[in-house]
Amino acid sequence: MAVSRVGAKVSLIDTIGVGQPSSIAVYAVRGEKTALIDCGHASSYENVLRGLEGLGIMPSDVDYLVPTHVHLDHGGATGHLLRKMKNARVLAHERGVPHLVDPTRLVESATRVFGEELMSMYGRPLPVDKEKITAVGEEHFLDLGGVGLTLIHTPGHAPHQVSVLIEEERMVVTADAVGAVLPAVPAVFPTTPPPSLDPQELSRSVERLIQMDPKRLLAPHYGVRSDVARVFEETQRKTLEWVESGRAMRDRHLTLDEMAEEFSKKVALEARMRVRDLPIPAKVSIRSSAMGILHYLEKSSGQTKT
Repeated sequence: MAVSRVGAKVSLIDTIGVGQPSSIAVYAVRGEKTALIDCGHASSYENVLRGLEGLGIMPSDVDYLVPTHVHLDHGGATGHLLRKMKNARVLAHERGVPHLVDPTRLVESATRVFGEELMSMYGRPLPVDKEKITAVGEEHFLDLGGVGLTLIHTPGHAPHQVSVLIEEERMVVTADAVGAVLPAVPAVFPTTPPPSLDPQELSRSVERLIQMDPKRLLAPHYGVRSDVARVFEETQRKTLEWVESGRAMRDRHLTLDEMAEEFSKKVALEARMRVRDLPIPAKVSIRSSAMGILHYLEKSSGQTKT
């Protein structure tokens, strides 16, 4: 299991989500207490447990689970992990709590986006006991003893998303408030899935993170980024560019698959790769982003009910 130290008290665990290394990371933070930020897919929870074991962290040692949002690659394993982590509490944004308690609508929505085949690979989330959840709002401070975490509401990608500032080390676990920065694809590209994309909110969330003056970014997709200003700038600029490109493609009556192919060409060109060589996680993310942009445009024009 791939684990690495990324800070004095912070470690990265590669969840090897859907069998793909270096695509979905979770982060363990250790003070006197231990927090796991993000949980990964339901199908990869055992990989997370093995990663924790490699760090010398037993399930009973984990005090907090912090799914940054309830999308299945971030929060899908929460219930599975909690069954092993008897001492842990879950911290989640208040708008995500109902989906953790009863993931039925979340699963239905994800199935419409990804299809049954991918959903079988992602695994099904387990319900989380509401009594085990602490709901957070715009900002919440968590003292781990020697390490302070500030959870900041960062909507735009999802209304129930938080990012996490690790105070002493000035690192931010970004969640999907920034674009994907996969090691195999040397280009930042937007992550804009349905149903809740809001480009203006996303830009404001990036501005909020900029004001926190982080020295490094810990991205779920994927790893440590020291080029903080570049990632922030490209996230804001490219999200707006992709929305406008999507608008033009929609007006040309391109299908979803054709839109995804056009966006894939954009990413591949910047990364100096062939489209066919883009890794599977990138292709899935790009298609989901095209779907999210199309949904946003339809909703904005009044063609889709919210």
